[in-house]
Amino acid sequence: MADLISFPILPTFRDPAGSVEIRPDGAYRRIRAPFDAEILSFLSLPLASELVADGRLVASEVLTAPTETLVLRHPRVSFQSYPWEWPPALWLAAAELTLNLCSDLVNEGWLLKDATPLNVLFQGMRPVFVDVPSIQRAPPNQSIWYPYGQFVRTFLLPMLAHSQLGWPLQVALNRRDGYEPEEIFSALSWPARLRRPALSAVTLPTLLSRRAHRDTEGLANHTVQDPELARHVILKTLRTLLSQMRRATPTYRASTWSDYAETATHYSETDHASKRAFVAAALEAAQPARVLDAGCNTGVYSMLAADTGAEVVAIDTDLQAVDRLCATLKGSGKNILPLCVDLAHPTPASGWENRETASFLSRCTGHFDTVMMLAVIHHLLLGSQIPMDRVAALCSDLTTGHLILEWVPPTDIKFRELLRGRDDIYAHITEVAFRDAFAKHFTTVGERTLSNGRILLHLEKR
Repeated sequence: MADLISFPILPTFRDPAGSVEIRPDGAYRRIRAPFDAEILSFLSLPLASELVADGRLVASEVLTAPTETLVLRHPRVSFQSYPWEWPPALWLAAAELTLNLCSDLVNEGWLLKDATPLNVLFQGMRPVFVDVPSIQRAPPNQSIWYPYGQFVRTFLLPMLAHSQLGWPLQVALNRRDGYEPEEIFSALSWPARLRRPALSAVTLPTLLSRRAHRDTEGLANHTVQDPELARHVILKTLRTLLSQMRRATPTYRASTWSDYAETATHYSETDHASKRAFVAAALEAAQPARVLDAGCNTGVYSMLAADTGAEVVAIDTDLQAVDRLCATLKGSGKNILPLCVDLAHPTPASGWENRETASFLSRCTGHFDTVMMLAVIHHLLLGSQIPMDRVAALCSDLTTGHLILEWVPPTDIKFRELLRGRDDIYAHITEVAFRDAFAKHFTTVGERTLSNGRILLHLEKR
């Protein structure tokens, strides 16, 4: 199957140590002198090989001779995601990887010089640290971890704002450098300001900043005579941050859709079984390698797809439903990446010239050979007011091969709920119009009508 990069993404340019360019066969990283020697020294260590073997650090292949500019090739993570698409569970997993990886490095005389969620990608639910140049030798007498503030701003404070104030994690799209403590302080109540981790991460830094300017030169001189003591202090800092991040991450909360699979009374038990059997048979016939489950809810059908051996990206608009899927998948070994994405408002391209991070739809182009959209289309048609022909065209763009679809008829109770009495306006949404729109892009391989009137279709792209 084609593995295309249709988006004109820029090589990275923010890191003084080098840049990365994404190509179809991998991520190519150029590292400038004098940083190249240190990276080569690290990559030669058994620790580097162990981290790669554990799946915690991206692999690095050296492509150039020692006298030339250092070029490394990293394997591409199957589907690139960004923090603004992650549910809380993935934010926490990325934070845990960052802090635990740094602890392991510190124990061997190295550390991380950066601590941002953008250094982490996910292969299914497994986080992978991909910014190799962030690894450097630890100054033996330095007892302060410089990325502490960056970690707090980009990991801890966004999670704290989400759990305590309800601020969306998706705001990270426009907050590359995270939040300042003062921003969160002004929005918290005094009782919340005095609770951990807000007390140490928000309240004390805000109050102290009002009394004195930050002494950055003082940080540079924060050294101790005993290297072992310096290591101990940094490790304690990392453990404290890990505890604070876990405390800030909200526990699972139910939402309108997070219990849908268990409470969907508009399906009989027979319909549930018939739907599951149809989807399983369609997946068996399609033999997919990469599946997009749009409107995955809690992932019942994502898991069916993963059981066929496919890599699955599961998306939904409901953050709690996606987070519940994360909890279900933890430790399962299933290759499913759960993301919070709305197809009616998909993640845009962002950054410099809108080319630093690619849009969700650009990342999808040419990637998925099978797309599942089960009980989703009526939400796009009525809730988001997307015309039928546009929905059909999007489905065609998303898949290179197969589409497994569920048509919800206008007589269905859920269709009526979304209709909200607007019968005349949406009278044109009929089964005939649906079939005509999709017939322009797909042929029908199989279909089944459930007793509740819903129609399941296995379509193949023309």
